[in-house]
Amino acid sequence: MYSVSISDRLITKMKNEFPVLLTSLRTKANLTNEQLAGLANVPRSLIGGLQSGRRRIGEMQATRIGKALGLQGQPLDEFIYEAINQCSEKVLVESKDYPAELLNLLARQLRLAGIYPELVSQCEVSANKVALSLNNGKHAWMETSLMVA
Repeated sequence: MYSVSISDRLITKMKNEFPVLLTSLRTKANLTNEQLAGLANVPRSLIGGLQSGRRRIGEMQATRIGKALGLQGQPLDEFIYEAINQCSEKVLVESKDYPAELLNLLARQLRLAGIYPELVSQCEVSANKVALSLNNGKHAWMETSLMVA
């Protein structure tokens, strides 16, 4: 019972902090959702989804949006942190009951292949495939399959 209330508090916190921050910064910059999306080179629906708390983003899109809002230095770093923190909290809440070995499998496989977070410049996920573009010009991909018997 206690863990459910913690999860509920985390979800409420996630849905309120970053969306309010983004909306406030966009309003102060005197930008519409469409203008911000264009400057950041992201879909307009992403901006609306982030402001409502329905969507999450990673570091790359957070950086684009933060720079489009005119942020730099420490304010940009804090904006990115809040965006990523929101995303991480959601993942933690949704996956907390899975074994740690399972949750760490992807990170371990990437490290064994010599692919560290700072090397990844882009990530695309489709049904059962993860495609990575790396800063060194190389590309990597991973395909998954799951069979239940």
